[in-house]
Amino acid sequence: MDVTNRRKVMKKTLKSIMLLGALCGGALHASFDFLSPLSFDDRGYIHWFLAPADQAWWYDTMPSAKKHTDWNIHMWGAAYTRSANRAFFDKCDPCDSDKVTRKTTSLSQLFFGQTVFRGENAFPGGTFLGNPAAQLQASNVNPFLAFARIMPNFEYSEKGANMGIDFARYVGRDDRYHIGARFNIPFKIIEIEQDGTIVEGLDDVFVTRIVTLDAGVDPDYIEYAMRYDFLSSLVFSENSTPSGILKAQPVVTYFNNPNAQIGLVGTQLTGVTAADNNLIPSAYATKNNCGDLPAVPFTKLPTQVGGSLGSDGQGVNGATLFFETNVDYANNLALDRNAQGTVFVTPRGLIDAQNNLTISPISASILSQVDALITTDLLVAEPVTTFFLNNGINLLGSDRIVGLGDFATEVYGGVGHYNDWFVDGIFGIRFPTGKKQKHSNDVYYKPTGNNGHFEIKLEIDGGWQPRPWFAFEIRPAYSHVCKRSEKRAAPFAGATVVNIGPEIEADVSWNYFVLQTDFSFFHPHNRDLGFTLGYELFVKGHDHVSICQTAATDFFGNTGQPLAACNYEVHTNSLSNKLRGEIFHRWNYFELFGGGSQILSGRNIMKETEGHIGLAIYF
Repeated sequence: MDVTNRRKVMKKTLKSIMLLGALCGGALHASFDFLSPLSFDDRGYIHWFLAPADQAWWYDTMPSAKKHTDWNIHMWGAAYTRSANRAFFDKCDPCDSDKVTRKTTSLSQLFFGQTVFRGENAFPGGTFLGNPAAQLQASNVNPFLAFARIMPNFEYSEKGANMGIDFARYVGRDDRYHIGARFNIPFKIIEIEQDGTIVEGLDDVFVTRIVTLDAGVDPDYIEYAMRYDFLSSLVFSENSTPSGILKAQPVVTYFNNPNAQIGLVGTQLTGVTAADNNLIPSAYATKNNCGDLPAVPFTKLPTQVGGSLGSDGQGVNGATLFFETNVDYANNLALDRNAQGTVFVTPRGLIDAQNNLTISPISASILSQVDALITTDLLVAEPVTTFFLNNGINLLGSDRIVGLGDFATEVYGGVGHYNDWFVDGIFGIRFPTGKKQKHSNDVYYKPTGNNGHFEIKLEIDGGWQPRPWFAFEIRPAYSHVCKRSEKRAAPFAGATVVNIGPEIEADVSWNYFVLQTDFSFFHPHNRDLGFTLGYELFVKGHDHVSICQTAATDFFGNTGQPLAACNYEVHTNSLSNKLRGEIFHRWNYFELFGGGSQILSGRNIMKETEGHIGLAIYF
């Protein structure tokens, strides 16, 4: 395996992102409804209500004017597009991950709760570390589950159309009061496409390199770099004596005799100094904070070692360090897979009789024994994504969903005139006519509505037009999405990713609040021509999830594994700060409008860009 070619294949920037996600996103951060409302979702447009046709300034100029009526009716249709490839989340501040931020990460954060993860993170406990039996199972089924990092990277795009009708009746003296209703239904095309997903293989964690000191002679030795999380995942089975019972033995061992030490395939990896003697320590630790392969040459002399490795893998990036005796690695580095992913075990060098740098015999023995395990177990193993694919989960897949969204209805009543001031009270119901996710294994499937949930909304809409050329409107709304049973992946206790697991049923509901504030400006000689600038605050509360069963069978076939419904609630609270705008012009009974929106900051939500164009017909 040529390290030079390997480094060209793997993009360093993406690997850096993977490590940051691994180091800084240790807890679950997933949201299942991470879309903000479309700008025109309720009434078809953003701008201030235009006057009824029979009250418009141009009405008397029409060749066949209709008679005054108590009804105001108009229909609209709008086409739109919405896209995102990033999500708002401060992955480097896990202690305050609910704060509003402009920092972004990949959409994997919203789908799986992590930007980068290992297969073991979907199993009970979230890791096989400290569980030799589980590590042996993984070694027998798919060794890559324990160390191969996965970084799904994909884009979300949505396009569609929305059609609706609004009819209101004016009552009272001077049409002071009004009552009405609105109906609309969208049609959506949602696409989730892969954009350079990275899945680690053996070449990312174990590299050998033939070293030739002189072009005129044969190669002198083979040096190597082995990532410590990879070594910590290796186990082999051994018959214990005198019982003869098959027992799992890890390649990396921690023991006290009487000092705290680390063993690696029968060698002593720790030492009091970088050069206790010719055999101790048997190899060194080279740091690389982005998990990429260290710089060549891998082999280092004791005089080139810059100190000892910290208990949790701390050390200067790029430095070669030594594992120190009496440092508590067993309760720190041994239990932290992400920290292990920043350390590479590299050979200890020596100067031979010809004054040439070569590898020490004890370092060479490590390579031969690890290479034997690799030949037996890993070279014949399938990639980690194939393991999940065999269980019905395609982490490298894409999805395209086409269909109607949820049918929305509103009834409203209020006081005032739309060319002066008004206050409306609104009650809405959204019916679950959109497509639903039928199976939790469809990890990239996004429903076209509320995934089968009914929704109830209470809203107040108020506005004031102090000048003929300016109007202000504010619309606070509270919505409750009613409880419904959904298909969800089993949330095993301790798991640190979600949406990956055997299917169970869960009852889910949530609430959210929307505040829209808009400023409309009109042409001084044509009140049907103008533009609107506005702000929208979207706040979604935590999901409320309950499950009937308390245990499930994992992908290894282990029964009775405990579940934790709270895994599905952590950090499902979303927030977005959105700027939106629109231009509009009505020619007699026909109106054309267009606009868009951009989310500028938030938490647990996509960084959406939306645009729309539509028309309305007034009767």
